[in-house]
Amino acid sequence: MNEPRQLRTPLIRAVIFDLDGVIRHFDRTHEADIEARFGLERGALLRAAFGGEIGQRFMRGEIGHGEFEAALAPVLGSRSAAAEFVSMEAILDPLAVDLVLEVQRSVDTALLTNGSTRTRWELAQIGIDTLFEHVFNSAETGVPKPHPEAYLAACHHLEVAPEATAFIDDTQANVDGAISAGLCAHRFTDIDGTRAFLVECGVLRHSPA
Repeated sequence: MNEPRQLRTPLIRAVIFDLDGVIRHFDRTHEADIEARFGLERGALLRAAFGGEIGQRFMRGEIGHGEFEAALAPVLGSRSAAAEFVSMEAILDPLAVDLVLEVQRSVDTALLTNGSTRTRWELAQIGIDTLFEHVFNSAETGVPKPHPEAYLAACHHLEVAPEATAFIDDTQANVDGAISAGLCAHRFTDIDGTRAFLVECGVLRHSPA
C-alpha cells in the first residue's frame, strides 16, 4: 500500500515521470529465466547491476553499455548472463503514454530517469523521444535519484517550486528522495492508482468510471 502523501499549495504546476517501471517495463519473467539458466539467485541480476558502484557509474554516464556488461560479468560469474541481461529491451506501456498526454493538457510534464548514455536513442527507438517537453537523464546530469539534487535541478529547470511539482516513480527509495526534496510524490504500481493520485493533486479532473 502506498504511504499517505501530503498535498501542498500552491497547486501542482508540473508532473515529473520516471521512465523504467512507469512508462516502459522490462520483462521480469525473462530476467528470472536468465537467473535460473545461469544458476543465479532470484534478484541477483538487479542487485549486481544497480546495488553498488557499477550501477552508479553506469547511471552517471561514466561507463557505457559495453563497459557495464564487462564489469557485471565477474560479479555474476558469467559473461553470457551479463550480456543477455544488458541486451534486454523494455516494452512501452501505451496506457502510460496516454496518461502523460492527458496530463499535458493541464500542466507541464518531464521525464526524470536514472538512465544511460543510450537513453535518448532508446526513447527514439520506441517512438517517445518527443513525448516529454523535458528529459532529465542521470547519465547526462551526473546525478542519479534518489539524490535530492536530481529533483531540485529538474524543478529549477522547469521554473516550478518543488512543492508545486508531482513526481511518479515505481521505486520507493526514489519516491522518498522526492519527498525529502519537497515534491509531492507517488509510488507507481498501476495506471488507476496513479490516475487517482493525479486527481487528488488537481491535475486531472476525475478518475475513469
